[in-house]
Amino acid sequence: MAPPSEPSDAESRAFAHWLNATMQSRGLSQAQLARVVGVADTQVSRWRRGQVVPTVRYLQRIATTLDVPRSNLDRLAGYPVGEDDSGAAADADPGRQAELDAYGAAIRLLLEARVPRPLWRAFAEACSALADSMAGTYGAAVASAGDAAADPDGGAPPPPRPGPAPRGRPAGFGR
Repeated sequence: MAPPSEPSDAESRAFAHWLNATMQSRGLSQAQLARVVGVADTQVSRWRRGQVVPTVRYLQRIATTLDVPRSNLDRLAGYPVGEDDSGAAADADPGRQAELDAYGAAIRLLLEARVPRPLWRAFAEACSALADSMAGTYGAAVASAGDAAADPDGGAPPPPRPGPAPRGRPAGFGR
């Protein structure tokens, strides 16, 4: 499919925002990305400023290099994406998408490098349980902060602060 000759402002801005956020979150310079993707620095600069969007060929190279779903990049660049695709919504915040992509790639590297493959499913289930627990705790803290803000003097006194942490590792921790 031929690339759009001139992307719409929204499309070029969305892709440019995503690319800038992704490069920043991964510590990539313009020169590094250009070298890996196989284009001149000036071309990456044009992508980052939203002057143009990459062609399908370069979108694939960017997706492979950054380990992100190609469909996300197609959507951000304004290319058609199949309806059955389960990627991000068309109106998703590109900065949020860049952050999700970076964390996804980091978790994938962590799995591949440090978790034995037979434990991948258990790792994913443990991560899911931890996320549920953290979300519940966060929600309760936000609600509590909201209650305290609504009635700062009427609530119970704050709980006592814990003493200093014990020195050394608790039993059962460590290698």
